[in-house]
Amino acid sequence: MTSKITELQSQLRDINIQLADARVEEKRALLAAVKEHAQSLGITQDELLIAAGFKKPKHRRAPAKYYDPSSGNKWSGRGPKPKWLQDKNLDDYLIDQNRPEPQAWWPGE
Repeated sequence: MTSKITELQSQLRDINIQLADARVEEKRALLAAVKEHAQSLGITQDELLIAAGFKKPKHRRAPAKYYDPSSGNKWSGRGPKPKWLQDKNLDDYLIDQNRPEPQAWWPGE
């Protein structure tokens, strides 16, 4: 009776090894196919990691809400107030959202 159990355990061990090997091979084949397909489409590693949920996309910088035409400084309104806006009226530097963002003018351009 003991030999039957030992024999079955041995068979189970062999089958588990074969199963693990088959999984490794299928995984390698699938990853190679995914890599080849991603390269053919020009998908980067970062794009794959973001799509799979392993990496968070980089946050875009908040658009400027305030602008100083004399210096070209911009501020989104988030975080601490910059020094160039200290003791000044924010409404004077508010960017009109209906107009395109103003650009600093530099002599010679």
